[in-house]
Amino acid sequence: MEFETLFDDKKTLYSIRNEDNEKSTITIDKWAADLLQEMLPNVHDWIQLKYDLVCEKRPQLSRREKGDLVRLLARKEAENNPRYQSLIDQFI
Repeated sequence: MEFETLFDDKKTLYSIRNEDNEKSTITIDKWAADLLQEMLPNVHDWIQLKYDLVCEKRPQLSRREKGDLVRLLARKEAENNPRYQSLIDQFI
């Protein structure tokens, strides 16, 4: 696997309920979603919990900014997976 294909633009979609309790989706980088699937019992629930927390703590943010913050949290969580470092080490 090449570095460019590991961190390419592929995304994974997750269904959530937004701050108005309407159905919505959020996209997470595929590499992060794959690592989260290995780490967490239910990634959908984790994403929803993080979105709800962002809405509670930062209601002034736009919907896009809330999604960006959840994506950042997902990337940070995925980086805690021991396999993340081994993936990076392959390319260094």
